[in-house]
Amino acid sequence: MKFLKVALAVLFIAVLLAGCAPAPTPTPTPTPAPTPQPSEYTNPGAPITVPVGISFTISVSSNPSTGYSWVASYDHSLLKLIKQYAPSNSGLMGASGVENFEFQGMRPGQTQVYLNYQRGWEPNSPTTETKTYNVTIVQ
Repeated sequence: MKFLKVALAVLFIAVLLAGCAPAPTPTPTPTPAPTPQPSEYTNPGAPITVPVGISFTISVSSNPSTGYSWVASYDHSLLKLIKQYAPSNSGLMGASGVENFEFQGMRPGQTQVYLNYQRGWEPNSPTTETKTYNVTIVQ
């Protein structure tokens, strides 16, 4: 009987000690590297240098409710227009906003992007403003 009491006491102490053991440390999950975002340019005087295959965005003030929008002219052998968009942020009718042009460098070289603010739907529409961006595409 004494042997049974000692065995139960040892078993009880072992169970208590097992409950006090520290929890295993979880292995940290590696955080994936952030996806690089295209560089954004707003100043026509600032030179743009971008590696081949990397995109960049030119952002200009715009108010499409007036009928005017930006029309891009560029060397299609050096640059590819990925997308042109005007996100709506204010929610107000007639409010001005921003028009974005996302380009990708196709091969090394130097070129210019010309943005003309005009009514594209109107034949022979005069340009009210022109912006020129100097772009260098490197290897």
